[in-house]
Amino acid sequence: MKAAYQAILEAERAAAAVKQPAPVVAEPAIPRETIFRKVIAAVSNTTPMIEPRPVSITPQNQAMINRAIVDGAAQLAKKLQPDLDDGFIVGFDFGTSSVKLAVSQPYHADNPTKAMPAPEGLQSFGHPYLWQTALWLDPKTGRFSLYPLPGAVTLEGFKTGIIGAHGGELVRLDVSITRVEAAAAFLALHFAHFFGWYRQATPLGPAGADQFMAVNVGIPVAAHDDARSFSIFKRIVAAAVELAPFASRLTPDLVRQTHSRSPDRLPTGFYLVPELTAAVAGYAFAPTSQPGSHMLVDVGASTLDIVAFNLVGRERVAVFSAAVELLGAAALDSALSRQLSAGDFKRACDHEFEEVFGRARSPERAQDGFHAAYRRKPVQLLVTGGGCKTEVHDRFIAEMPTERVLGAAPSIHPLPPKAMTDMSCDRSRLLLAYGLTRDLPDLPEIKLPSQVPSITPLVRMESSFVGPEMT
Repeated sequence: MKAAYQAILEAERAAAAVKQPAPVVAEPAIPRETIFRKVIAAVSNTTPMIEPRPVSITPQNQAMINRAIVDGAAQLAKKLQPDLDDGFIVGFDFGTSSVKLAVSQPYHADNPTKAMPAPEGLQSFGHPYLWQTALWLDPKTGRFSLYPLPGAVTLEGFKTGIIGAHGGELVRLDVSITRVEAAAAFLALHFAHFFGWYRQATPLGPAGADQFMAVNVGIPVAAHDDARSFSIFKRIVAAAVELAPFASRLTPDLVRQTHSRSPDRLPTGFYLVPELTAAVAGYAFAPTSQPGSHMLVDVGASTLDIVAFNLVGRERVAVFSAAVELLGAAALDSALSRQLSAGDFKRACDHEFEEVFGRARSPERAQDGFHAAYRRKPVQLLVTGGGCKTEVHDRFIAEMPTERVLGAAPSIHPLPPKAMTDMSCDRSRLLLAYGLTRDLPDLPEIKLPSQVPSITPLVRMESSFVGPEMT
């Protein structure tokens, strides 16, 4: 009987062993930083298709652009010194997908400010004040143009390549022009065009001065705070100003030679301004602005800029951390075309945010203002940029103003004043151009991340007592 019972037990154990599935070994999760590097590697040296480029514009618009360029080039050839007492200020938002220009007359009643319209056919996504960041090279004349001509070669993505640290590489393999050279030619044409347009259109009316006080060109905070990137942009602007008097006859050889000898310093009256300063200037003086900890998220066509800063009394800004990566709306399309998933792209955005936010909330930077366990009020989220409306970026941004991240406070989308435009449009796209038209002394004083000293955490000391032997 015992032997039979033992046999039954062994049979049951054997059957149970057969039925039990083998344990599943979970694959280790891929670190978010690994996914981030994979996404950046896939898009860093690409020219994302932002929007279809025009193949022609009307003869009337061609003539209008040419007249303005010739007029502006003649003015810039005089090399007049800026009028620091009563000159006008140009705000130049040099974006990866579009450029936005505006002009203001400071210290006059109501500080009149106007945005420069973009010609029909060159408008970015139909916005009347956004001019596509694209350049054309006419093979017949060998000259650069701001508009397409029959048989002309389109040059685009040069600003994206510069941000991605590929400025010295060719814009396209069939044209011997690097990205920094294309950017210099593009800015030279736009500088000449703007000054010609300003004199012909008189956008500020009787209040508008004849001479400029400053031309403020916006660049990302991270580029401004990096010595190498800052030097690259300075040389581009310096070359563009030297080339502007010859804007109507720019050739690749002239651009190449001029850029190769351009100095590592800005021309008199031209300034590189951190885009954060411009964005904060457009926000700080609004009735809804408030002092304290802020996160700025600017989603462009190619780039995602994230900045953690503190606003003090609408006058001073301390930037605790910042980053700019090729994670904008068009970069998303490039990533998807390279078989990367939308989920991985969002995780790459999450990584950039966590890098910036994590550094800001560390004990060495601004724990009391950003860390959920120490801050007294939510971190105010500012959102700008035309790329924030993709499904991926919308989900990415929606997770920020929550209790466990920045705190449950509504995000703010700052807008420039209505008087800046005469046509109906999305004014949020003009925020940086508006802020860049402020006089430098009137812009919030900004301390870049490298200028903000780290805080040494206090070390709790043990209590000590004086003993009898020490008396």
